[in-house]
This record gives sequence, C-alpha cells and structure tokens, in this order.
Amino acid sequence: MKNYLLKPKNCLLFGVLLTICLTAGVAHADTTNTVLSTLITPTSPEATTTIDQRVATRKATYKSQLSGLDTTALASKCTLAQSALTDVRTKDQKEAAIRLQTYNDLAKRLAFLVDNLSSQNVDATELSAAQNQFVSDINKYLNDAESYKAAIDDSITINCVNDPAGFKASVLDARKWRAQLAPDVAAVKNDQVQLLKALSDERQLLITKSGAKAKTD
Repeated sequence: MKNYLLKPKNCLLFGVLLTICLTAGVAHADTTNTVLSTLITPTSPEATTTIDQRVATRKATYKSQLSGLDTTALASKCTLAQSALTDVRTKDQKEAAIRLQTYNDLAKRLAFLVDNLSSQNVDATELSAAQNQFVSDINKYLNDAESYKAAIDDSITINCVNDPAGFKASVLDARKWRAQLAPDVAAVKNDQVQLLKALSDERQLLITKSGAKAKTD
C-alpha cells in the first residue's frame, strides 16, 4: 500500500500548533477532551462474526461461482497467492500503524489547543469546525481499515484449496476496501489544509489581541 502520509505538512501543522500555544501562553488544559473522545475504536468484523459468515456474505455479494476448470486452477495456485498476500498485509500494517500514530498525535494537540483557546474566551469556531471534520474523516478511515483488515485476514486464513470461491470473494473484498483507503486518506490530507488555514487565522487573532492588550496596559 502506498504510504499516503504527508510528512512535511504534518510537521508544518505541529509547528503552527506550537507557535499558537506559545503565543497564547497556555499550559493547563486537560487533554481528555472533545476531539479525543470522538476518535473511535472501530469494532472489527472479526470480533462480531465468524469467518464462515463473512465468507458466505462475500460469496453472495460478489456472486463468486467458479466452473470446474476455474476451481481446479485456482485451488492449485491459491496457496502461493496467500503467501504473497501475507507480505502485502505485513507492509500495510506497518504503514497503517505509522499513519494512526500521526493522526492521534495531531488530534491530541488540536484538542489541547481548542480547549485552551475556549478557556481563554478566544473564538475558535473556525478551528473547531476544521477539527471536527478532521476527526470525522479519520473515523471513516478507521472503519474502512477494519473492513480491509478482516477481508485480507480471511483471504490468508481460509482453506483456499477446499473453498476457492470463498477465497476469491475474500480477495475481491480486500481489494475493494484497500482501494477505498486511498480516498479516505486523501480526505484527511485535505482536512490538514483547512486546519492550517484555521490555525493561521487563530495565530493572527491572538497576535492582534495581544497587541491590543499591550496598548491598554
């Protein structure tokens, strides 16, 4: 799976967050906050259904029926295909872990910042809206990632020699969910653009507010 993380943009977001925190002089907010509470821990299909149930559903969805020749051909090759899928899964899991950590770090810092701005009666409406969209799109990614994980796990686990049609349906499902992750991650990247704008606006607001206060002191 292509690594869709935009490291330079993430670093820029961290930098702007730090600048705003220093400008606002904040250091007291509880990091158990609205954003963190809305980041979901999706329920895995593997925790709520059996592999037989999931495979049966996929067979019906993809109308996975094979002729005698196709069954024989797929059964003879599927074990090697499962080995290749195992390599794909390992690579994808590593990238997903990095991505999730990045999302969590950004969400925590944003939540900390919004809480502090609100506690100081600073209008954080724009930033809050961008923050909520960011979290919503992360949650969609997390749900879809769980569906992908279940499909590729089943593709590797299933006895493909005995059930080549089920193997084929599971591979098709894994392919579908894997493809969906690309637009999911793209949406989160776009949210980062909106966050940068909102953060820049907040920074200017704080600078203006600090300047006005200094004149009156």
